[in-house]
Amino acid sequence: MCGRFLDLEAREIFPSDLVEVETIQGTMDKIWGVVNKYSNKTMINARGETVNELAMFKYMKPCVIPAIGYFEWDKDKKKYLFTKKNQTVIHMAGVYIDDRFVIITKDAYEQFAPIHHRMPYILSAVDIQIWFDEKKLCHRDEELVYKIA
Repeated sequence: MCGRFLDLEAREIFPSDLVEVETIQGTMDKIWGVVNKYSNKTMINARGETVNELAMFKYMKPCVIPAIGYFEWDKDKKKYLFTKKNQTVIHMAGVYIDDRFVIITKDAYEQFAPIHHRMPYILSAVDIQIWFDEKKLCHRDEELVYKIA
């Protein structure tokens, strides 16, 4: 899921790139990917279902990653861009520690599942503050994204 995304300047962002993220303290530059001290592998995503339970993520702070869209690839390696209509900003939930962050994921919308079974957790505008204050992923209406081949 979400191995790349477009930042607000429409630059394609890769894991380990420096990215501007929003935190409760304001906008900060963070590196995409956190090294798992148990496996020494870099993780770029975290499952929303367990992000507040697993030791690795439990003490991380919430952040929001503004983007124009994110990419997924199907089984034939065809690349798709998922974005909102008119490519307006989407806000992906994330967590960070020190100078690094990961993107929170969830089950993909049913219509996108044939391409990939996971997608970023996209916060609606009203849920951003709840994410910052409570580190709680709300299950209200999310901002809808669309597939662009």
